[in-house]
Amino acid sequence: MDEFTLSGLLVLFSAVLPCLVLGYFIAFQGRRGLIAGWQEDKISDPEKAGRIIGISLMIMSVILAIITLLWFLHFFTEDELIYYLLPTTLLPLIASLYVHIKLKI
Repeated sequence: MDEFTLSGLLVLFSAVLPCLVLGYFIAFQGRRGLIAGWQEDKISDPEKAGRIIGISLMIMSVILAIITLLWFLHFFTEDELIYYLLPTTLLPLIASLYVHIKLKI
């Protein structure tokens, strides 16, 4: 295996799949306890907040998979990879800030 294949598989199994599964559990199964520091009594609409955070986590994992696939196919270099990954990983943080500002009691 070359380094691109190994790195792609590492990202897939250590980041994409866990984020996709946890995002699904949070958004659609109602397991909001998986969110770090979650306190239901401090959110005005916990279901909506969990759905926003879970979906943002799922979107991040799909975008991360696409970026990793494009990197594997040599569409961009490792240096450019950072410029695509950083905004992608900030998506759940932005969703959490949105929930904190809009849905807090």
